[in-house]
Amino acid sequence: MDGLWAVRQCYGRAEGDTFREDPCWEEGVPRLEGLFGELGVPAAFFIVGRDLEVDRKRRQARKLVHRGHEIGNHSYSHRLGLTGEPAGLILDEIRRTDRSLRQLGAEPAGFRSPGYDVDGRILRALRRTGYIYDASLLPTYLGPLLRLASSYVAGEWLFWRRQFGRISYGRAPRVPYFPRRHKIRKEAPREEAPDLVEIPVGVTPGLHLPLTGGLLLTMTESRRRDLFRRLARRGRPVLLLLHAIDGVDCRQPIVLDTRRPRLGGFAMSGGKKEARLRSILSEFSRHFAIQPAGEYARRMLTEE
Repeated sequence: MDGLWAVRQCYGRAEGDTFREDPCWEEGVPRLEGLFGELGVPAAFFIVGRDLEVDRKRRQARKLVHRGHEIGNHSYSHRLGLTGEPAGLILDEIRRTDRSLRQLGAEPAGFRSPGYDVDGRILRALRRTGYIYDASLLPTYLGPLLRLASSYVAGEWLFWRRQFGRISYGRAPRVPYFPRRHKIRKEAPREEAPDLVEIPVGVTPGLHLPLTGGLLLTMTESRRRDLFRRLARRGRPVLLLLHAIDGVDCRQPIVLDTRRPRLGGFAMSGGKKEARLRSILSEFSRHFAIQPAGEYARRMLTEE
């Protein structure tokens, strides 16, 4: 549920008037929710707390709650490099959004950190807040290359940012697991009572690229079908990650002011995105029984 202001932040652009006049909320979220409803696909919506300061966004978020969608916490300010902040600020980012979501009637139980940036301190803050799962870790060795790709799209050097995780996270499990308290990329020993689930972002076989809408929108239909078949043959759960911008018409350069890079669907019309997303979700649901992350985490925690 990143607003356009947050997407622009990720690419080194000023938010301008995109915080209040935000096509990600006004166009992207309704388009995605409409597709989920049409196809019977359940989803979890992770909301940035700052967005709830805007009346129109707060009303839209309340509709999602009342329609029974799972609501998650995506921090308060979408601060990139959250793991580099003091523990008190990390806890405040989570708690401020948690309070705002509960005022809407939601009962958030899961968290996604901005920019896939997560560590043991964030998990400790989640445990203190009573959350049962995190869905931030990106299990790939390609973090540096993904930062270079982000810099290429932005047209400026962004390599220093804490995005796309750490190289060591490439050794983390690629399926939901119970993380150790001090080494998030390792599973907890069996004698340690599980109290929190890490649900890593899905990655492609081989290269281990993040399984996101930005990647899938630019793939051909035959390549997507082959990808989903290969993932399904492994018999493992997969987290598919979409962003609100995946549902926004980007024929105008709304992210990078004057440039429309083809990567990530940043040059694609809303209608074309909708058609491709319908195909993506339909094909994905043919291979996987889709459920929200929180539902899966609760089952893991209750199973013996």
